[in-house]
This record gives sequence, C-alpha cells and structure tokens, in this order.
Amino acid sequence: MSIEEINVDLDSPYLEKLENISFKPVFILGLHRSGTSILYKMLIETGCFNYVTVYHLVKYNQLIHNHINKLEEFSKKDVTAFIKNSGLADRYIDRIKVTPDTPEEYGFLLRQGNLQNMITPKNLSTFVEMAKKIQFISDKEKPLLLKNPLDFKNFIYIKKVFPEAKFIFIHRNPLKSLSSLIKALRLIFKNKIFLPNQIFKLYNKTFDNPLLLKTIKLCLSKRFPLGLILITMYASKFTKYYMKNIEQLPKEDYICITYENLCTEPQKNLEEIIRFLNIKMDYKIDFKSFIKPRKTDLDYSVLRMRWFIFRNMKNYFKKFGYELEK
Repeated sequence: MSIEEINVDLDSPYLEKLENISFKPVFILGLHRSGTSILYKMLIETGCFNYVTVYHLVKYNQLIHNHINKLEEFSKKDVTAFIKNSGLADRYIDRIKVTPDTPEEYGFLLRQGNLQNMITPKNLSTFVEMAKKIQFISDKEKPLLLKNPLDFKNFIYIKKVFPEAKFIFIHRNPLKSLSSLIKALRLIFKNKIFLPNQIFKLYNKTFDNPLLLKTIKLCLSKRFPLGLILITMYASKFTKYYMKNIEQLPKEDYICITYENLCTEPQKNLEEIIRFLNIKMDYKIDFKSFIKPRKTDLDYSVLRMRWFIFRNMKNYFKKFGYELEK
C-alpha cells in the first residue's frame, strides 16, 4: 500500500470548519542533534501541549473527517499496519519505535518532494492549515508545540507571520552536535528509516541508485572530509543567522537553554520553560528520569577537523562558552 492510497483526501468537504480556528505556536529550535527531540518529548509529557504526530502526517488529508466521524482509532490501526508493512518501525538513529502517536517534525509535511522543509511564503498556507487541523481535532485551548531544526535559520520570518509565536532555543557544543549528526547520517544511509509521509522522494530514490548511495557513504566516511565540511558550512550558516538576528526578537518571546544544562538540571530547565510560557501544571513531573548526563566520544572526523569547525563557528562557541576538545 502506497502513501497515496493510505492518505486519500477526505477532508476537502470539511475545510470550512477551520475558518475560526486559532492556534498559539511554540517553536523548539536548534541545530540538528542539539537536543531538540528530547526537549520536544519532555515538554509533550507535561500534557500541556498539542503537537504533531506520525498519524497527523500520514493521514493528513483525513484528519478532520476521521475526527468528526469518530474513526481516529480505526485509522491509527491503518497507520500501524502501514508502518509494519514498510519494515521501518524503528528510526535507527535514536532507536525510537515508530507508532501513530510518535511526535514528529512538521517539516515533513512542508517538503512536498524537495528539500525546502522550512516555513516559506510558498508553503505558509499549508503550515497554517496543518496547525488548524491539529487544533481542531485536539484540545483547542492548548498551545501548539512545534519542532523543525531547519527553521532555526528562519525565526525572524516566523515571528513576522505569527506575532504571537514563542521560541525555545536549545544550544549544544557544535563539536558534539556535528559528531552526532554525521553518525546519524551514516546510519540513515546504511539503513532506510521511516519518513512519516514518504514524500521525501530524493531519499527513497537514493536506495535505488547504488552508485549514488556509495558516493554518499564515501562522503560521510570517517576519513573522507567532504561530508563533514558540507554539514559544518550548513551549521555555520544557521549559527551565524542566530547570532546576527536573535536581538531582533523581543526578550519576552524567547528563552534559551543548553543541552548540557538540560542534562545536568532537567527539572530546573523544564520548570523555567513552563514558567516562561505562563502555563500552569496541575501536577509535578520528575524530569530527571528523562535525561541523564553521559560522556560521548567525538567522531574521528570531527576530532580531526575541530579547528576548521571552530573557525567557522567561533562566535557561537564563545557565546555559549564552548571549548575545543583534544
């Protein structure tokens, strides 16, 4: 069964119901592998937010129909079968089991067959429709928690189109985030992972092209620097954008934490975020069980090129007190 078959459009007759639906977006932003996923998961566990799931992406064109006709649980079984039949029930890079309720990035919906999965004028209407659909079928009073690392280099535009938006920035030593990223990319191109809507056709086609796949693996290998050079330049653009533009955001609209502090003091960090968002929780969660400090060895390629990484992201390193590792 293809994604087109499982995602037949049934929502068109119901779209007028979204006209008066509003949402309050809260964006988690940071470099890839900087801790956005674990922070997303921890905040979701509070029960204070609506959020994007695998079900929302796979069944995007049926969300309203299923909700109104009380078919959500039946439809989720459909998604579970689809995941199982795809043989991709494990994300490999973080060993998270994929289910219909697994939290996901909204960028998968925006990509539409190309690499542009950040919010732009061209896909803004799609993003708004997605947000309204999720609010319509969820608790309309809760803010909408959103995660998409590629919008880390886009928060000024987001604030312009969504004046009520709040931002949670998470930062991590670039040596650690780039090391984690290149390891993840090797896994992604070693084993095919589950993409919620299977729209990213370029990734899928890579596995049908042995020569292209072999070239990518070579570029990402420990002893060939091209892959690391490219992702360093990519990350550098994001951090330079942050350093240049963060002061344009009103201070009351964003909060910054670091992955390192989140690991050592999860309770303190999560409570600060909840207070920042003016959310009242009816119960207290012990966040210490979600995340623990751990020693991570740098990938050989990152260790070898750490001075190149530092030179390209020097101001960001200094801003957060990050140092080179020997």
